[in-house]
Amino acid sequence: MLVATYPSWKEIFGRRPTEEELLSEIKTLDRLHTIWLLARINILVKLSMSRAELLSIPDLQTFLVNMLIDEPLFQDLKRRYGREHLSVRQPFHSLQILTLMKKVALDGARAGGQRPDEEQQAAHRLGRCLIMTNDLLFSEESSRAIQSARPSTARKRIALQLQVGPGLEVNNPPEIASSIVRSNILFGELLGKVPCSLDIAGLFKQRTGLALEEYVDRIFGVMAWYTTVNPRELIEKSELASLSMSNFFAEAPKEATEKFWHLEVTTVDDLECILRKPSGLKPQHNFIPLRQRPFIQVAENNVVPVHVGFIQEKLEAGLFWRIFNSLKKDEERERFFSDWGLLFQEYISRIFSQSFARSPEQFYAFPKFADNGDEAFDGVVAFKNYWFVMEYKGGFIKSIAKYAEKEDEFIKEIERKFGNEKRAGMEQLARKVGAVFAAKPSQRRILNGIDSSPAAVVVPMLITQEPFASSEIIGPYLASIFGSLKRKQQISPKINCTPPLILDVSEVERLKPYLQAGKVSFMDCIMERVRLGSQVHLSFGDYFREYRKERSIGSMQDEDTMNHFRSIMNRVTERFFKKPRSLAHEAKV
Repeated sequence: MLVATYPSWKEIFGRRPTEEELLSEIKTLDRLHTIWLLARINILVKLSMSRAELLSIPDLQTFLVNMLIDEPLFQDLKRRYGREHLSVRQPFHSLQILTLMKKVALDGARAGGQRPDEEQQAAHRLGRCLIMTNDLLFSEESSRAIQSARPSTARKRIALQLQVGPGLEVNNPPEIASSIVRSNILFGELLGKVPCSLDIAGLFKQRTGLALEEYVDRIFGVMAWYTTVNPRELIEKSELASLSMSNFFAEAPKEATEKFWHLEVTTVDDLECILRKPSGLKPQHNFIPLRQRPFIQVAENNVVPVHVGFIQEKLEAGLFWRIFNSLKKDEERERFFSDWGLLFQEYISRIFSQSFARSPEQFYAFPKFADNGDEAFDGVVAFKNYWFVMEYKGGFIKSIAKYAEKEDEFIKEIERKFGNEKRAGMEQLARKVGAVFAAKPSQRRILNGIDSSPAAVVVPMLITQEPFASSEIIGPYLASIFGSLKRKQQISPKINCTPPLILDVSEVERLKPYLQAGKVSFMDCIMERVRLGSQVHLSFGDYFREYRKERSIGSMQDEDTMNHFRSIMNRVTERFFKKPRSLAHEAKV
């Protein structure tokens, strides 16, 4: 995850810009061409992160500074930040760009405005607008919610998560290869094998008129283009940033392609209409209209993505919410939540099964209670006297809980799905640990095929699909919930049940090649993290880098995933472009 800070107007000039000042700059800019340019810049920002060997973050930031910042502002920036590296103090980033894009859609000049893609004065105006926008990403109200004088530490942490979480989500989309492979496994392999109560593929076809596999393949095709295009060519040839709706999928059935674009494309006018409707969400966090339709029509037949990460989201979170929102009955939505969870559980179980295939550490998938055959845990890793008991939670938190900075709404969602409500993650872990390791032998529930008697240390683990739940800020909150629930259980005094560890799906994927190769012991790695304590605000990814560094374990790529990724890219580029993946960027637009 990239963590950077951004230059602010207040740091440079000693005061925050007002909305009125920003508006006075925006209203002179041509609306369509400014949004078009911002979208192209945003593509480059993403490519500088994923294809740094061709265009590094400092190189891109330097290019953008030269294009967008006039000499007086450049001298002010140099005076304030001259000693800081552009990879750390980045003037331009996706959260800022998308926020300004929405403001331009609302208040930019509809006709006759200045074009920053052609006029230097307009480009410099746009640069000032972008730097001003950095100051408007946080409000004074937000600052008060995290001030030191506020008595509740837990509430301050939640407020901080609600303020920084959406920005991290936008600026740091998942790693592309693993994300694409995950979606292909979920919807290409597991969907037909997992016994779901709803026909998810059938529902998607019914509500959209497009087969699920056709939809997903087109997302793969778009991602193939933007992951293989040379960013330096894109700088020189701006037309490479846009896609022709009639020609990009020319080799595929026309009717299905038209339905795909109908689902995913919006116009600037339609975007303005949606943005003017009250949402109840904080403007600096609310990108739902851009997420729902991540392509802007910029010419009669051409579209450009506002953010490559939003296209990538369509493979999981976007697909989840598209289907969920199409369901009208609460009973159908509950069944869909359950079915999606089953798919996610099977996926995580597959990752762990592959990770421990040749390991002395034993993995048990979906162990069951001997007395009634009900599922105990979603997974158990046992080694010597250590037991790691796991629950997997798929699905995502509602937008009102993530993007409104309403702490009560967020807490309600966290507790409903991951906390102390019935069948929530922490509740299930505490209840089942209490059942398997009860203080009274007569009350202990035996697991089929697993002897729990050697266990002395039990580590509860929650694996989530929702990044907000696995963040280093929310981890201590969930740990405190687990602690309260555990105290209500009568657990054997011989068992040391540690605080829980919460991992994101990407972190499980990151562990896999090291476990497969025997480079890392799961027990040692997890226990080292547990010993640091739940109050240590450290992401598992950051911890794992330090863990490997201390043991001189080099970085490893998951070759299974990369081979799978190459296979997907070759298939979709051959299907849509009649060319292999390495030449996908040469496909005609």
